[in-house]
Amino acid sequence: MAVEFFRRYFVEPIYTGEGYNVYNTLVYGLLLGFGLIALERILTRLGVVVDWRFLRASLPFLAFAGFTRSLVDAELLPRTAWLITPGIFFTTALIALASLSLALILQRTRGIGYDRTMLLLGGIALVYPAYVAITNVAYPMAGVQMLVLFALSSVASYALMRIFNQNNPWILAVLLGHMLDASATIVAVEYYGYFEEHVFEDWLINLVGTAYVLFPLKYIAIGIIIWVINSLVEENRNFWYFAFFVLGFAPGLRDAFTVMLIG
Repeated sequence: MAVEFFRRYFVEPIYTGEGYNVYNTLVYGLLLGFGLIALERILTRLGVVVDWRFLRASLPFLAFAGFTRSLVDAELLPRTAWLITPGIFFTTALIALASLSLALILQRTRGIGYDRTMLLLGGIALVYPAYVAITNVAYPMAGVQMLVLFALSSVASYALMRIFNQNNPWILAVLLGHMLDASATIVAVEYYGYFEEHVFEDWLINLVGTAYVLFPLKYIAIGIIIWVINSLVEENRNFWYFAFFVLGFAPGLRDAFTVMLIG
């Protein structure tokens, strides 16, 4: 019985592409939470400060995750547990941490800034998935639609920050990462026949009748998250801003290229 339950709700969705269900959503959410806590402690022990230098060094790895995931959707890479969500996050984290470890060794022994080594190694990892994805784009108009929505939502995000007298660039980064995700999902669902994989968002879209409801949902959710971080986190807040930026940016890039690859 337990084996059948695990197969039905955890194994089959990996290979059928049916999306999330209540059970794997809860388990994956817990795993992600524990993973983030573990990652924060690892970075602290390594003496790595999460700042804009760290964010810049991480971007190639985040792009690697997004491009690789889209190639799986387009059947240009095999569909395995390590290459789809949430496995792709752990795969990318392992590659990034291995690169960071080498980068820190070179920084101590050669005086080379760890971010420079990270950018180089991340760029090398990114070359293949980015090249394959970009050269196989079949629906460029989908990209134009997403860019328009992303630009409009970015302006709206900046305006909201001014209204609420916020000038923390990390908060803007979180907003932009999730606006990319929302823009890609809206175009995919509204114009290309996709469905939202996440349980609550899919229920809400069906209830309201349009995927555009994701924009206000994102703003409300991010507002709550920012309030929680600012209220409860005393140290290393930037790590949690970074974590929530990742949860928007990487899936957003994946969704954008999935639609551009297969329509």
